[in-house]
Amino acid sequence: MIGTIRALFLLALAGLVSNCTATAIQNAGTIRESNDVTRKYRSLTIDPNYNYYWSGTELNPNAIMGIDKSFTVQSKFWHQVDLDKDQLKYWVTWGDRQSSTEGFASRYMGRYMGAYILDTEGNVVGDWYSKKDWGIFEFPGNKVIIPHAPRNRAGSSNFKKRRL
Repeated sequence: MIGTIRALFLLALAGLVSNCTATAIQNAGTIRESNDVTRKYRSLTIDPNYNYYWSGTELNPNAIMGIDKSFTVQSKFWHQVDLDKDQLKYWVTWGDRQSSTEGFASRYMGRYMGAYILDTEGNVVGDWYSKKDWGIFEFPGNKVIIPHAPRNRAGSSNFKKRRL
């Protein structure tokens, strides 16, 4: 009897967790790394169909992203910029001069990498250029995108732990 109750409890708990996970993931987009996007940023190409944003510090952003102008961006982590070639050149050049221990994804070997930003259906809605290798984007509806702060996947940072 106790075994049956435990089994029913675990089954109910599994159902609850799977429903929560499905709800959380249902409106989430992500990034897909692309050498084409990397080349685009390195060649200082600015897409006139995108609004541009930066995250981190303005002088040394963790990421730059372009989002299709048909979307409204809602975020406290990303700041819109009227991007021009001089600003983009500064960011690309500065990124190349950083130490690879400054928060880069370890597999990026001290270089910024480009990626497409994908909606929940896998459609490209923008792009990004970052030293971080993980981006999460919510799509609550009505052409709204909520980009979260860029970060590295677990175990992907080059930061060395200090010994105490």
